Amino acid sequence: MKIYFMASPREIKKNPENCRKIHDSIKFLGHKNVSNFVNEVKVEDFYNSDIAKFHKSTMLDLKNADICIFETSIHSLAIGQLINVATQLGKPVIAMYNEKNIPFFLSGSDDEKIQLVHYSHDNINEVLSDAIDYSAAKMDVRFNFFISPSIGNYLDWISKIKKIPRSVYLRGLIEKDLSNNDEYKS
Repeated sequence: MKIYFMASPREIKKNPENCRKIHDSIKFLGHKNVSNFVNEVKVEDFYNSDIAKFHKSTMLDLKNADICIFETSIHSLAIGQLINVATQLGKPVIAMYNEKNIPFFLSGSDDEKIQLVHYSHDNINEVLSDAIDYSAAKMDVRFNFFISPSIGNYLDWISKIKKIPRSVYLRGLIEKDLSNNDEYKS
């Protein structure tokens, strides 16, 4: 499975061993990291880097992932935004935290695709293995179909103007029809 893992540069600086172990555990468990940010970033240089390039590559990595894992022990607006993007893309999210640093806002979520996972340095492999197994069961089913050029143009317009991914827009239409379809409910 392709897994995206991200941690705040501040968390990487504070707990580099935990962040590297989570990153390495993904590979150890037989999965592919779609980003090596955690192992490659030079924290002291990060905030002076080309943020537009970083943003573009990060969005591409999120789209290419099957599951997204975030280290959330340090509160980070950027990590929160990435979690939001991941959930909008329909990706299962594993929000890992250590000590007693539970991500407050996420703890109120009832989204079945978001898991809050407490870990310690000693149990990362075990905790991550269980969390990935749970997330794999929550992954969206991929469904491909052909559309006319005019429908494709409309979906491109929706994506560009309304800033809604085409798949999210189509899923929303189907979910709306599903909730309004009394015949299906019975």
